[in-house]
Amino acid sequence: MWYRRWSIVLDISALILAFALALYIRFNNLSMLSRSWYVITFIIVLTLDFLILYFKGLYDKKHKPLFNQIGIVIDGLVYSVFIYLLISYFTKMTYFSRLTLIYIFIIGLTFQITFKTILSYLQKRRYKKGLDLSNALVIGDYTKIPKELMDKLKTREYGINIVGYLSNDINGNGLNRLGSIKDFSEVVDKYNVEMIFIVSKMENVEEVINIGLDKYISIYSINNSINLPNYPMEIEIINDMPILKLKDVFISGFEGHMKRLLDFTLSLIALIILSPLFVIISLLIKLTSPGPVFFVQDRIGLNGKLFKAYKFRTMVINAEEILLKWLDENPEIREEYLVHHKLKNDPRVTKIGKFLRKTSLDELPQLFNVLKGDMSLVGPRPYLVRELNDTKHYARFLWRVPPGITGLWQISGRNEVDFEGRLEMDMQYISNWNLWLDINILFKTIPAVLKRDGAY
Repeated sequence: MWYRRWSIVLDISALILAFALALYIRFNNLSMLSRSWYVITFIIVLTLDFLILYFKGLYDKKHKPLFNQIGIVIDGLVYSVFIYLLISYFTKMTYFSRLTLIYIFIIGLTFQITFKTILSYLQKRRYKKGLDLSNALVIGDYTKIPKELMDKLKTREYGINIVGYLSNDINGNGLNRLGSIKDFSEVVDKYNVEMIFIVSKMENVEEVINIGLDKYISIYSINNSINLPNYPMEIEIINDMPILKLKDVFISGFEGHMKRLLDFTLSLIALIILSPLFVIISLLIKLTSPGPVFFVQDRIGLNGKLFKAYKFRTMVINAEEILLKWLDENPEIREEYLVHHKLKNDPRVTKIGKFLRKTSLDELPQLFNVLKGDMSLVGPRPYLVRELNDTKHYARFLWRVPPGITGLWQISGRNEVDFEGRLEMDMQYISNWNLWLDINILFKTIPAVLKRDGAY
């Protein structure tokens, strides 16, 4: 994308210019560039700043309003300089002039904001020429869209090209009617629609939303046209007007590749280091109860596809038969199982199985699932096929990201959280995902497992 490419180039250029100008102001020449610690400082600050800007979404496919971009730019330089100061303190790299660092911060911030302002102006010029536009479709009674907003959208100033509208009963001038609501799927494919504005209440709105989610279309709600509690929403500003938008709940692009790289690397290292433990646990399982070492079960993965999830076996081999009999004979136990989908005192669990569950060691074989790409280290719980109906409206979002070995519910009480609570926590994770969140959850998983909070 034109804007993204030039945004990256200009941000890097701004810091290069700031670094050179700061040295010139501080020392009246650029001879300090020959000092290795000045070069190292520049590389550290530049790398940190770029990574922070990237992971804060500054270089997303659709660029943000200028005000939001400036906020991210300020955060990028503040955090990168602060982290550099921590690094220099702990490594005792005190040769670099602190005054020069202040100059770099002020000049770099000035250049970045100036370049962003110019670039945003040029991007709007490109939009008006019909370049870099996202095709949009209006669903419902388009006359209910605020006139000021509609007039702005028609100018293409915000990168939106409205190709027409779909409605079962509205006809009129102003927009091209492309058919009724039932034609939605066909129309979005024909016109390569990337955005839809649902502008009025309608009976089959969930069907439209589900099709839009399947096709990764950005969905906006105007006039309270969507039942908000059922969907993760965020606010986007168009023409200074806040508009509700369904959150983009999927992991892709560079961040998705980084997540996969992190999963592969850490799971491979963990499997190598823990291989002696795998052997010990396998022997204990074999010696204490008849049956296989591993328990293999179908779970629902990315895009709703089934995969074979691996665990150390913690139950007797006829576990399902025992469970059904136990639930029939104990109504109070049945109620516990319906709420938690687990039992605190499960009669099927072996002695060594209780220990493995308490310590979460039974889940270690899922590292093979992570290595294969069926799972991630962090993600929603890998749900069972029989739990599909219980996931309700969450299902359309749960399958858009790979399931994880650990997640928010595992560090928030684990089995003390009921099934509905797990679903809500999984939705919180999906709606707010970033790499920093994954790393944070991984670090918090270790003490949660050691304390055995909510484990049984």
